[in-house]
Amino acid sequence: MTETALTDRWVAVTRACAQVNQAAERVLAEKHGLCASAFEIMDAMAREGDWIRAGELSARVSRSQPQVSRLLAQMVGAGYVERKPCSSDRRGFDVQLTPAGRQVFAESAGTMEATLREVAESSPEVRSAMGLTAARQ
Repeated sequence: MTETALTDRWVAVTRACAQVNQAAERVLAEKHGLCASAFEIMDAMAREGDWIRAGELSARVSRSQPQVSRLLAQMVGAGYVERKPCSSDRRGFDVQLTPAGRQVFAESAGTMEATLREVAESSPEVRSAMGLTAARQ
């Protein structure tokens, strides 16, 4: 135990995030061939619903610009994302999910929801960090 309540809370949240991320990485890889970072990027693109500047994705997700670029290249190769030169700045490019990308994202979103519920049910730390009570799950 540390000397401050905030530090204690931060440690609990960090542990809960690690539990969730480990479960997410495992299940996304096994069932959909995705990593959690790719899922997060797909989520941001799905919320946008249209073309989005690749650089803007870095601001919307918890990944660096080089990580986002690398993952986008992989997702383009897999047929989940399409890209085109940015009309306002030819140095950049815009991206959006393809129909196949929308399909795999929809399937993986369902998997994530089930995984998050499962992890929250088995971990009081995760329930607390996610603001859930046993009745609200």
